[in-house]
Amino acid sequence: MKETMGQIIRRLRKERNLTQEELAEQLGVTFQAISKWETDTGMPDISQVVPIAHVFGVSTDVLFGTFGANDTEEVWKIVNNAQARLSRPLTSTSLYQKYLAIKEGLKLYPNNTILLMHCLETGIALSYPENDELYDPEHAEDIYKECVRYANLVISYTKNISEVLRAHMIMVILHSAYGNFEKAWFHAEQFPYRADFNNHVMYAYYAHWKKDYEREAQSCQYGFLHYLEGMLNINVRLAKSYMLQEKYKDAASVLETSLELIQCIFKGNEVMPPIHHREHGDIYALLAEINLMDGNPDKALSYLEKMVDYDLNDYATIDGNTQTKSPILNSIPHGLYRRRIDRHQNLVTKLTDARFEALKATERYQKLIDLVNE
Repeated sequence: MKETMGQIIRRLRKERNLTQEELAEQLGVTFQAISKWETDTGMPDISQVVPIAHVFGVSTDVLFGTFGANDTEEVWKIVNNAQARLSRPLTSTSLYQKYLAIKEGLKLYPNNTILLMHCLETGIALSYPENDELYDPEHAEDIYKECVRYANLVISYTKNISEVLRAHMIMVILHSAYGNFEKAWFHAEQFPYRADFNNHVMYAYYAHWKKDYEREAQSCQYGFLHYLEGMLNINVRLAKSYMLQEKYKDAASVLETSLELIQCIFKGNEVMPPIHHREHGDIYALLAEINLMDGNPDKALSYLEKMVDYDLNDYATIDGNTQTKSPILNSIPHGLYRRRIDRHQNLVTKLTDARFEALKATERYQKLIDLVNE
């Protein structure tokens, strides 16, 4: 049944964690008036509709029930128009423009989980302090607060468990970064204790009992790829934790083990997939940084040389036909060999980072610069 205006006002007020008194104060009316609106025993004057919409950050059409949450085609037009604002390479300025465009879309579709998830994904990129390339210090605090509301709406409205868990995950990360540890812990406790079940593993069970063994094998491979990606990500985070404790040898050992793991899984391949390019940094660049901090400039340069060699040579040979020979992952070449450098940092940016200032006067470093600039 279609919501009345009173029901819409009540829902929007609760979603924004406002009391009737707080809403009344913002609108310059009594809380008794708000109560009458919400119980449909009274209606806002037509002159009050625009101020109400402004307080809630929605269009007046939402108050009148003109727009619903399921106009998928229109929603994707909003998303595509917002995506068009992104620059190449990506910058915080263009990402913020996308964020604003999605927020405008939420004024029309305030509970649409497609838009809410785009706001969350864009918002964490802009507001997470350690996201060096895209962090927007001017707007970060406000975006963080908005993401809290978006995450709560996703958790309330979506029927997709992956979206629920992603919303909880973003809340763990952002609440922790902004010092709200009690809230971060609450969201962390919403995760299951088993991490080895994902949709691909479920597909494998399904395919096994249908006797579709080819699909079962492919599903297992996709499941393994997710575990591998997760393992590499957590290893990078572990190494960074050791770095902050000044345990440089432990940090280096963790990352060297990650590279050995990649070499072991893909032995026999002409080119390794670029999975050492992680969200938190290129593993070769991180190893160079760690060794420089540990007083080993020669070893740091060796890792920078390996980084440049891979990005200039091996990476350049990868195309849509590149496949792995490994029977562990040979069904999913696209997932392994997809472009990663453009998504995060290009070679010039990685090599000329301020972390390597102490190496810039050396002949070996200058040779690397010359190679990159050729």
